[in-house]
Parts: sequence; structure tokens; C-alpha cells
Amino acid sequence: MKKKKDVVYIENSMEREAQQQSTDAHLVEQAIGGDRAAFDALMRKHMGACYRIARRFGVPPEDAADIVQDAFLAAYRALHRFNFAYSFSTWITRILVNRLSNFRRNLKRARNVFWRQPDEAHGESVFEKTTEIDPHMETEQSELASAIEKALQKLSLNQRTAFILFEIEGFKIREIAAILDIPEGTVTSRLHHARLEMRRLLDRTLR
Repeated sequence: MKKKKDVVYIENSMEREAQQQSTDAHLVEQAIGGDRAAFDALMRKHMGACYRIARRFGVPPEDAADIVQDAFLAAYRALHRFNFAYSFSTWITRILVNRLSNFRRNLKRARNVFWRQPDEAHGESVFEKTTEIDPHMETEQSELASAIEKALQKLSLNQRTAFILFEIEGFKIREIAAILDIPEGTVTSRLHHARLEMRRLLDRTLR
């Protein structure tokens, strides 16, 4: 049985999500009507998450920025086809994932790019780093983040995509199904196998 505070938290979370989708839908309507400022607001709101997804796919910073820009340009041109049954975040992520897949297929040295570690020159990590000051704790966090990054890049593209969208970005199963245009059962299956593989890889690395 759920505790009262847990129920309140879930209700508040659902309310915030509904408010965000309502705000995004209103901005989309304005943008369809020719209000470029409304679309700029959507970009500012969602571009960071899109860039983060691109980087977690192993795409280098410069290419990630270009792909995200291209995804938003495509979204702007296709606004008249926006399906209000879905959230804008689901729609833009679907466009982005398609472009990330194309990037991987078309790049001659795709294997090297998708196995590459985050660029140290940019000081970036695919996962959030700890704010803990203790050097020992920071080293452990860094080693764990590195192990997760390496394991993630060893998943199949399908498994990696499902894992990133669900476990890291927080999309729901039905949203991922819409993004990837696959049945919800397929999403669940890919997540199951991705989790098993991540556990196997991390157990072997961290033992």
C-alpha cells in the first residue's frame, strides 16, 4: 500500500507533467500560427535534453550540436504535421533519434565514433558527475561513471536507445514506443535485455 506522501508526490508529478505538456502544446499552436518566438521558446526548453541524448549515443560534441540543430529545423518545417496526441518532447526526440541513427549509418568510421569516450578537452562526461568534494568518493564516482559509459556503448543500438530513453531520460514505455514507432511490448523486451546486458558488463568490470 502506498504511503500518503508517496501518493501526493505522484499526483504532483503528474500535474507538473500535464502542465508542461499543456504549455508546450500552446507554444506549438503559436508557432504553427507563425510565431517564431514561440518555437524559439520550445528550442530553449528542450535543446539541452536533446543534446544530452546525442552525447549519450556517443556522438562527439560538434556533431551532436549539428544533429540537434538539424532535428529542430526539421521539426519547425514539419510543425503543421504535429500530432497533439503526443507531447512535444516525444515528437522532437523521435526526430532526433532518427537523425542519430542516420548519422551512425552514414559515418564511415562509425565504430570508432560510437566506442569513443567523451572528449577530455571539453571536460564533458556522458553522465552527471558528483559534486562530492571527498577525493576518494570522487574517484569511485568517476570509475563507476566510466564503467557505465563503456558498458552502454557495448549495447546494441536498439537496446542502447531504449535504455537511454527510459532509464536516463525518464520517458515512459508508451512514449518510447511512439518515438521509435514500435509496439510497447518490443520496448519492454529491449529494456529487459539491455538491463541484463548492463548488469553482466558492470559485474565483470567492477568485480
